[in-house]
Amino acid sequence: MEEKTMKAKLVKACMLGMAVSMFAGMGVSVNASEETDEYLAQIQGDYVELFPELAKEENRATWEKYVAEYVDEDMVSDSVDMLLSMCMADIYGQEATDAYAEDPDSVRFDCYFLGDVKEFNVDGNTISGVDKDGNEVFSHTYKAMDVDNENGFLFYETEDEDAGMFQYFAFSPDTPETTYHLEFRYADNTDDLQSWFEGNYAYWNAAAISKDYDEEMMDNCIELFCSENLGGGDEEEATEGESEETTEAEETEAASETE
Repeated sequence: MEEKTMKAKLVKACMLGMAVSMFAGMGVSVNASEETDEYLAQIQGDYVELFPELAKEENRATWEKYVAEYVDEDMVSDSVDMLLSMCMADIYGQEATDAYAEDPDSVRFDCYFLGDVKEFNVDGNTISGVDKDGNEVFSHTYKAMDVDNENGFLFYETEDEDAGMFQYFAFSPDTPETTYHLEFRYADNTDDLQSWFEGNYAYWNAAAISKDYDEEMMDNCIELFCSENLGGGDEEEATEGESEETTEAEETEAASETE
């Protein structure tokens, strides 16, 4: 597999989000009562940045094991490096938009936490964050919103007037149980959360994993990431082929019945 082909597939996967497919069947409560929101109830706990954990040397063998299922042996190591680097950019917003317009082949995503947050916590309907020294950065109670968007985001807002960039959250429908990680964005307005490629937060999509993750969760997360970003094209082609075969069979059957 050539590097450019792999890179194109990965960028496409990042655009769509790693786990949008898990959205089906996951409802959320729009009731602002004390009862914990249905989605938030599934992501209770503490979270740290995903990719610094994925990039740890202790996980290298796991990466290589799963990547080897999709690329030639001599491409495994470089492919692992590429997969990780594509989600560890240090620019976003207008700076990223300008840089990638000038050099489209350099497109990457910033998947770190913004706003000096080192860890996030979800407790009931309260979302909070602390900095690297354990000092509280923010803490607010949130309720679900009804916001139309093409990316399947679940939007939340707080009524606290001092929330700043933590006024609104937009979650992809991931959970530790289903996709082994979280993906989300936050801002002081909903417009900046609608697109991965426009606005003040273009090319930024925070990714997190449970602070107390175990070896099994990490293994599952890496396997899923490799499958979605390296194996997606083959799955799409197979689905298209099956669809074409079904259509042809239906047409043949219809023709026979007419005769």
